[in-house]
Amino acid sequence: MLASWVSQASFTPPGLTISVAKERALESLMYSGNPFVLNILKESNHLGLMKHFLKPFKPGENRFTGIPLREARNGCMILEHALAYLECYVQSRMEIGDHWLVYAIINGGQILDFDGITAVHHRKSGTYY
Repeated sequence: MLASWVSQASFTPPGLTISVAKERALESLMYSGNPFVLNILKESNHLGLMKHFLKPFKPGENRFTGIPLREARNGCMILEHALAYLECYVQSRMEIGDHWLVYAIINGGQILDFDGITAVHHRKSGTYY
């Protein structure tokens, strides 16, 4: 349930692109019109949340067990300890090698912690995870 990378894609309408490795259990959620929430993590707590969502889950297992949540207007989950969130819906997607590239329209969101710092995950190499 982690994106490989996220980038602003358009101003009007506000949109972004998200790249997700095909091995992630997200493909069924990435069809045109599907809603989702992009939770933007804080520097102070992102490692624990990343570890949680990177661990293997059994089919049907609730990936949010033990994580404080609330529901967004679009019915998706907001992480209570996120820095901010964006409510989005999938406009289109395309298959690119070992990833899916999703273009999404942003139709809501909120800053949850005005004093927090956005987490940025840097890899030593872009050739593997």
